[in-house]
Amino acid sequence: MKEIRKLLFLIILLFACFASKKLSAQNDYSIDSIIQSNKYTFKIVNNEIIGNGKDFLKKEAGNSQFFMIGELHGNQETPLFTSAILNLLKPVGYNNFAIEIGPFSNKKLLSIIKQKNGVDSLSNFYKKYNPDNLTNPIPFFDGMDEVRMLQTALINNYTIWGIDQEFVYAAPFLFDEIFNTVKKLKNNSKDYEQIYKKAHASLLKHLTTKSKSKFNLLLMDKHILEFISESKGTDNEVTTLLTELEKSWQIYAYGNGPTKQYFESNNSRAIMMKHYFFDYYKKALLKEPNPKMVLKMGSMHTVYGKNPLAIYDIGNTLYELAILNSSKSFNLALAGRYYIRSSGEKIDRLKYVPEYKKLFEHQEKNLWTLLDLRPLKKAIYNGKIKIDDKKFKKLLNRYDSVLLKTLTAATEDIRDYKK
Repeated sequence: MKEIRKLLFLIILLFACFASKKLSAQNDYSIDSIIQSNKYTFKIVNNEIIGNGKDFLKKEAGNSQFFMIGELHGNQETPLFTSAILNLLKPVGYNNFAIEIGPFSNKKLLSIIKQKNGVDSLSNFYKKYNPDNLTNPIPFFDGMDEVRMLQTALINNYTIWGIDQEFVYAAPFLFDEIFNTVKKLKNNSKDYEQIYKKAHASLLKHLTTKSKSKFNLLLMDKHILEFISESKGTDNEVTTLLTELEKSWQIYAYGNGPTKQYFESNNSRAIMMKHYFFDYYKKALLKEPNPKMVLKMGSMHTVYGKNPLAIYDIGNTLYELAILNSSKSFNLALAGRYYIRSSGEKIDRLKYVPEYKKLFEHQEKNLWTLLDLRPLKKAIYNGKIKIDDKKFKKLLNRYDSVLLKTLTAATEDIRDYKK
């Protein structure tokens, strides 16, 4: 009798294992089939999207108020795609383009690039303020790929919004701007000039040190504090700039101080982004109702819900605002399994982002591959598909879509630019 029971138990166990494997295989097939049914591909030729992804993107953008591109920084593909998107979306009502730099840096950048020989002037600007590759004054636009993208935006008459904190290495050129404004108001005071020179020297000293305490030193340096004190109150824009610059330094100090207040640092930055966004948004509302905007930022900032740092970032704000405006938003994460470094080394990113495994399997070689994640999210939510991978589920919930392409390091430095 015992032998019969053992035999029955083994049969039941084998049947259960077989059924489980069969169910798992069916589930995997269902996931793949949904992804495959909602996959679009295209090429980009002369800043134009060609392929079935074009109509999909244009339709989604046309039905949305905010179109968000979540990027990995420092590659050639993101500005190329963004340029094509800017061309595609202008005819469907998009007039605003938000980027990941501070508003005062944005003003300076535009004042240079709009000159007759704008790229030459911008090249000289970076040569002046980043001679040793230690103090990049405005991030990203030291690369020609990003500059060409900016030119595309301006050709299409987009209004550019700079909605991030001021980059810490922007301080030297911003101090120069402040000095040139205030010295006229102080009748070219020699005393003020000496205060400025000492403050500028302190800036460069702290910014080029390898110590992470540099951010706290900026907030405490007596020469810098004296320059700020002497400059505030002379001009409204100067006062605002210095106040915002101090806030930005504090954000850096939170994350690099002795207590390592990472949440305060990242949350304060997200709050600052939202304030700057609404400053621009209110002005845009004076021109048109529900102004449409393209946003290009690091993919951590463009997510729905909480980002990986447990913060409600600008992407979630735009999602909620679109709902309040009886519209919607559309966000995509630009990723890709492989990244090619400037040395030519090919990096497999799967080991860093294993949650992308199922999506990477659908990447088409030599094509841009766009996966609409919403049908899969709906199937999971309605209980038609079960997914146990928590990281994969979080990824699906954070984005409407993922755009896959092998990414190549940006290598064309604007300081080497020649006509």
